[in-house]
Amino acid sequence: MTTANTIINTQSTTEGLKVKIERNGNSKEHFFSWLWLVDHSQEQECFHPYAKQRLLETFALELPTVATGIEISEDLQRLTLTWPTGKVINYTADYLQTVTQSNGLYDVIKQPVTLWDANTDRKLFCQVDHQDYLHDDEVLLKALHGIREMGVAIIRDVPLKISAAREVMERISYIRSSIFGEMWQLKSDGKIADTGSTPLDISPHSDGTYSHDAPGVMSLLCIDYDAKGGDNVLVDGFKIAQLMKLNHPEAYELLSHVEIPGQYIGDGAYLVAQRPVFHHKNGRLLQVSFNNHDRAPFILPEPQMSQVYEALKIFDRLSKDVSNQFTLAMRPGDMIIFDNWRLLHGRKAFEGQRHMAGSYINREDFESRLRMLQPRPLDMLVNRERIDV
Repeated sequence: MTTANTIINTQSTTEGLKVKIERNGNSKEHFFSWLWLVDHSQEQECFHPYAKQRLLETFALELPTVATGIEISEDLQRLTLTWPTGKVINYTADYLQTVTQSNGLYDVIKQPVTLWDANTDRKLFCQVDHQDYLHDDEVLLKALHGIREMGVAIIRDVPLKISAAREVMERISYIRSSIFGEMWQLKSDGKIADTGSTPLDISPHSDGTYSHDAPGVMSLLCIDYDAKGGDNVLVDGFKIAQLMKLNHPEAYELLSHVEIPGQYIGDGAYLVAQRPVFHHKNGRLLQVSFNNHDRAPFILPEPQMSQVYEALKIFDRLSKDVSNQFTLAMRPGDMIIFDNWRLLHGRKAFEGQRHMAGSYINREDFESRLRMLQPRPLDMLVNRERIDV
């Protein structure tokens, strides 16, 4: 059982305040400068209680002096500081403890995640009923955690219409509009300038390598299937990264630094963007971006160009290895929502009729929904009434 944070003691210095906070029997001292403490005031005149925005003109402040009054509440869960001007600022122990956890404070897609391959037990992949997903926030949260942890969630028994696919995605956020529109359809009719509009085999790839901000989350709903073949394929790009880092470290490093351009030419658009296959942030793998179909022409001095080709060949071979693939024989009513920054997706060639509806959601909006469904320790004013200004 988790217990509340408590403030054990404080020590004032000329530079700031040392605060010892205890949590679950473990205590640690943290330092807050006087300027930081003033800047992070949650009082109504400094922080708008409805907009959740700072009203304080931080950079017009003179460097604050030492607080003249420092008081810990009887329950040890609140700290009150009084300044020479008479201004009083309150802080909760929970708030002070939370803001010190800079690693992963805002990152809801952080490790650990579960890497997988073809041998992974399929029971680990989240599957939920459509109606439960629509009407129960706990089921929605379960699906979102499935996407966060495994990269994909499967929704069963979705009505066979595009509006139903939209409703599923809008439980997360608004739909991202793209060159294909908001909701788009894949049939083997060649109506869009993309191999998804053909019956051809499509090797594992990520969407939007031609976009500066590739779609964070993607969905596919099977509306109609009267065909032979056409199974969907998913590959854990983070698993491929792990394999390359372990067995092909030089190739891994190369694909972590060389930017590979992607392009989309057609449907009235000419889009180009470039990024490494393995995009890192603060030392952690954030995104896998690979699409051989959409790779744009580029050239590097030799021998680097040949080395990049070899590194891409290794990646491509691993992604096409069935031992790294999760195959889904999607049938009408089946819908998948998956992390386009992590998973690669593809499709086997087919004969006959196959109708899929798809859409995108921005990465930031997926993360936002996850935060909104979980405790929000930094949203200290969530219960205050709205005020009109």
